[in-house]
Amino acid sequence: MDEYSVLDKRKYPVLVVDKSIPLAYAPYIGADSVCLYLIYVSIADQGVSSFNSDEIMDFIGIDNARLDECNKKLEEYGLIKLEAHEHNGRIINTCHILQPPPIPRTLYADLQNKALVRDFIKDILIQSPAEQKQAPVKRVRTSLVTPNKIITKFYSMMGNGKLDIFEREAGKKHINDLQKKGYSIDDIDFAIEWGFEHAREQIEDFSSIADIIDKAISARDKYIYERQQQAEREAKSQENEELERKMIEAYKKMMSDAEKKALRERVMEMIKQDKRINLEFVTEQFIIIKENEIIREEYLKKKQ
Repeated sequence: MDEYSVLDKRKYPVLVVDKSIPLAYAPYIGADSVCLYLIYVSIADQGVSSFNSDEIMDFIGIDNARLDECNKKLEEYGLIKLEAHEHNGRIINTCHILQPPPIPRTLYADLQNKALVRDFIKDILIQSPAEQKQAPVKRVRTSLVTPNKIITKFYSMMGNGKLDIFEREAGKKHINDLQKKGYSIDDIDFAIEWGFEHAREQIEDFSSIADIIDKAISARDKYIYERQQQAEREAKSQENEELERKMIEAYKKMMSDAEKKALRERVMEMIKQDKRINLEFVTEQFIIIKENEIIREEYLKKKQ
């Protein structure tokens, strides 16, 4: 029987994903659904605001039916929530990535019987379903980065795989000095990654990190700030779109049957006159979109 060991050699930035996705939900939602979930999370983490389903299907190698199955499975397990609304003549699907809910008792019992995760499944899920009514367990986040790991990483990136005791002790001293100045172990680790990527010419030995750490942290803070600003702008845009959709729905409810009939006839006439449109492929949803466009242009915008 083959055995495996796993070593994390990734560099910043990395994507943080709840462990329960691959180690708890995966057996029940399937590999394609896990892949789709990771794509949603990754795209959101990159700050991408829009993409189409064809791009996803081409990327994963699945068809539309399978994409619908995966989305439905993710929704059934409470991992995402899909909302569709019309905007400027297009159907927009918004995927909300949700906090993974507690695993049901039956699935939790099943996971305890799986050799791969049975020894640590409780830690992955934080608390078992039987403990859900109890006060939540407060978990203190401890950094996985240690001074020895940082020193080894630094000299490895310098091209020096073998360290002597003097280099290691000197590295510990520099780390200790930086921590006394208020820098965290994660700050120092990030500064090393950032320095070798953006300021390699300034790095001579471990003491050089003290000269670039402020620039590195400023760059990180700027990146985080810009991401937050972008997220706020996108949230505001979604709020405006949702408000507009509700206003259109409210206006339609106030219309009389005669007005609704006249609007429908007007849309149908517009469709017939548009030689680009094949009437065989005109759907009810397409007609509704055209009706909403007229309401938006002739009512909502006049009110603004």
